[in-house]
Amino acid sequence: MPNFKPPTDTQVKEALRRILTPQLRQAFFDGLKNPLWVEPLAKAGMFDNPPEPEMTDDGLIRDFYWPEIDYLKRVAPKTPKTVVDILVKLNGSNNAWVHRAVFSIGASIPSDEAARLKPLIKNLNENGFGRRSDPREIVALAVNLLRGGQQKVGKWTANLIFRPSASENPHKPNLTIKEHWYQEGLPRVVDTFDDANDGLKAVLPWLEEYERHSGRVTDTYDWTFMSFDSIRHPIGRRSAEQSLIDAVFDLATKSMISDPRVAKATLSKSRMVLTRKITLSAVSEALGGNRDRTPTENHNLLAIAAELLADSEFREDSCRIQFGELARQVAKYSPAALEPLISFIATGPQMEIDQLRERLRRDEEDTPDELQERVAAVLDTWKHQWLSAVGSDALPTALKPILLELDARFGAIESPLLPEVLHSSWSGPNSPMSTDEMSVMSSAELAAHLESWHDVGDGWDPGPSHEGQARELSAFIATSPKALEGIDDLVDRLRPTYLRAILEGWEASVKADIDIDWHQSINLVKGILMHSDASSFPVEGGRWDDDVDYRGAKKAAVGLLEELVKERKASSMPAEERRRFADLLINANDQSAWTEYDSISPEHGMDPLTLSINWQWPIRVRGLLNLMLHGPNASWYEAAREAFEREITRPDSKGASRAVIGERLGHLLSVVPDWIKPRLGALIGSTDGITRNQQIVLTTAMAVHYYSSALYDSLAPSMIAAIRSTQPLVTGWQNSHSDPLQRIGEWVIDAIIFGHKTLSDSVAAEFFATAEPKIRGAAVGHIAWTFENAESVDDVIRDRLADLWDTRMKHVREHPEDHQELLEFYWFVSSDKFDVSWWLPRLKEGLDLAPELAHESHMISKQIASSADVDPSGAFQVVRRLLTNREDASTRFWVLSENAVPMVIARAVASGHEHLKQEAILFMNELGEQGNPALEKEVQAVLNGEITQDDVKD
Repeated sequence: MPNFKPPTDTQVKEALRRILTPQLRQAFFDGLKNPLWVEPLAKAGMFDNPPEPEMTDDGLIRDFYWPEIDYLKRVAPKTPKTVVDILVKLNGSNNAWVHRAVFSIGASIPSDEAARLKPLIKNLNENGFGRRSDPREIVALAVNLLRGGQQKVGKWTANLIFRPSASENPHKPNLTIKEHWYQEGLPRVVDTFDDANDGLKAVLPWLEEYERHSGRVTDTYDWTFMSFDSIRHPIGRRSAEQSLIDAVFDLATKSMISDPRVAKATLSKSRMVLTRKITLSAVSEALGGNRDRTPTENHNLLAIAAELLADSEFREDSCRIQFGELARQVAKYSPAALEPLISFIATGPQMEIDQLRERLRRDEEDTPDELQERVAAVLDTWKHQWLSAVGSDALPTALKPILLELDARFGAIESPLLPEVLHSSWSGPNSPMSTDEMSVMSSAELAAHLESWHDVGDGWDPGPSHEGQARELSAFIATSPKALEGIDDLVDRLRPTYLRAILEGWEASVKADIDIDWHQSINLVKGILMHSDASSFPVEGGRWDDDVDYRGAKKAAVGLLEELVKERKASSMPAEERRRFADLLINANDQSAWTEYDSISPEHGMDPLTLSINWQWPIRVRGLLNLMLHGPNASWYEAAREAFEREITRPDSKGASRAVIGERLGHLLSVVPDWIKPRLGALIGSTDGITRNQQIVLTTAMAVHYYSSALYDSLAPSMIAAIRSTQPLVTGWQNSHSDPLQRIGEWVIDAIIFGHKTLSDSVAAEFFATAEPKIRGAAVGHIAWTFENAESVDDVIRDRLADLWDTRMKHVREHPEDHQELLEFYWFVSSDKFDVSWWLPRLKEGLDLAPELAHESHMISKQIASSADVDPSGAFQVVRRLLTNREDASTRFWVLSENAVPMVIARAVASGHEHLKQEAILFMNELGEQGNPALEKEVQAVLNGEITQDDVKD
């Protein structure tokens, strides 16, 4: 370090004498660049006591910034051992900035020194790595360790970060870092493994843990086949699971290329079906790539491929797509390797034929010939699927005519290697009969089968059950609602499990505007509602395999009625039949349904609106309200109104009936205003106060309705009371995107930007005067977010929102303590609906007023970079604020995406303004000294045209 000199004892003592206040210490350490001061300052005890966090009166944790740590981060690359010695002594500190620095420093120093941070990392892991730690720096530390040769500590650190663990939700594993950062960071760690098999050994257990804690694999079952059908067609949205699958696949492919025998051995240690599918795909990818392989390498890879294709575990139906992909690749090199397919196809599926025959038996009168015909049909379908997956070009000569014959009979399978649609992530109970088999039966045959079939299993294996068959039946009835037409004694003949399934199928038909048999449905609903709860059918199978009574069927009957009596623009239902359905619902006063609902445990976990669609009593309440919404002229109106009023007087502590009212409030105001308006105060509260159930009506109404001026005016007194409430509002529907108070703010802002209200409106005035600043900011930010998702926004609406923002910014200028109201301004920028000339100066001032706004600046990096083309000075000022923000100094260069900073600096250098150019060069040099030595080269690349705006990442 030739440019630096160690301080004298006198200089150190004089510095310590002068920096007695936090402000002086911050100024001193911000300006200190000399790494040779670290050791004498450490000996003087300057780094011994970072401030501890405090608990505020409102229960929040307040962190105190420690400027010393920023100096240590800055000089750590030049004096790593001394800085690590200091950090090790701070292992017991609770300072969040120290915790964050462990990772940022560990990522920037030689790996052997970074490895000494292991005790601190271990301690931090117990608390989720710290409140302020940057996930990118956490991952960067692991990458630094692995790339620097510290494999043991590096793998240990990566394991802490990426190994999923159990959570309270049995179907959602816990991740140490948020899913977004997990997906971004995992490939960076995977890329550090020079030995792909070594990486495979590290990453594959993470995938196994993810599947185990997702509930998809246990010691008794394996449903991981649902997670992966084809590497070319991943299932569902991007997720941590898909990132893990991609990582294992990439490592497995590379390992297969380098040493297929070792790769196979590593993968075979995992017993998941998912791993077998990945194994097949990895070998297929290794064979199919455009790579120069020696004859020996080719031989070894083909040998492994042949072994897999001959292994019965890889011939399971769930592996068919991957098997077909691999077989097609093998055929290009060694067609003879596919000769074993002949015996595989001849042998048939991995199921005993006697077992298959029993599963296809419909009744005891089935003749052997009938059973054999069904068995043959199943076997032909199985052969067709497997032969099509392999493909005619790859099949051995003996199998090609079979595929041609099956194509002629059934039609060629268009895309045999495309995944089949998965309807659910839960396979559920099995059925002894498919919907296809049900479809070829007459009404009498289907009823007889349902009546005579019995579950003879012990309830512990995945054998066929009544519940499995009921689900298949419900799906069949939904599309073929008249499949049991003419059978009028179903209540006497069928178990309640199947009656429930039929009703649920009919409900789905009605929702899809498919007519059902009105006469049959009336009789079935009536018969079920009049039946006692007790069932005379002995329960068969295990728990949940068969309904023990008629409660489920009665709930389904009321659910069907609720759907049938809805007002529809077009309906083929005869008026007389509709009247009969209405009478059935009005008279379905089931005290057991109320008792059942009222006895729900407080720990049920459902919000009121969700309860209202899952329990019989509130389902009927909704149905009665549907009847009222036909209007006062409907023949049943008075009876429905009386029944509805009777039900809502019950002491509904769960609030489902109030959620029903909130859900339909707009319709009530429109259709039956004379009924609802006199009761509005009692149902939703007034400015004098709002009860729990009134809050449920309000929050549900606002969650399910779009803003309207009429509904806004009706809810105004209730909204004011809600804003004034000192307790958290009760949420009627938790699936709403917004906190209830924020939702009120969104309606206020909608009213303003649509020109219906001004800030002097009573609700608007109350919201902006009383709601917490962060809630106010979230409401404004959400409206700006809706602009981002809109194809176009009228200028007048955009300008009103801009004016509102300026008003709120003026408020924060006058009341700096409310700066959190500005924290979601980035949505204005990312929406692309506001000109750079408008948002850039406001972003600049926003960073001055609310430094925390920098936390989300990575979301608008591209916009900031492109703004430098319009206003290089303004863009530079914004970037400088982002990267020198005192409250969040530790993020520095990471707050913006790749190439954004050099783009802005380069535009300032090339602006033609000498003062701006010199400022930009000075700032570039400062950043370079702080650990970004490549920055000058990147800026030059922008100036030379090697890096353009297209290279700035989102």
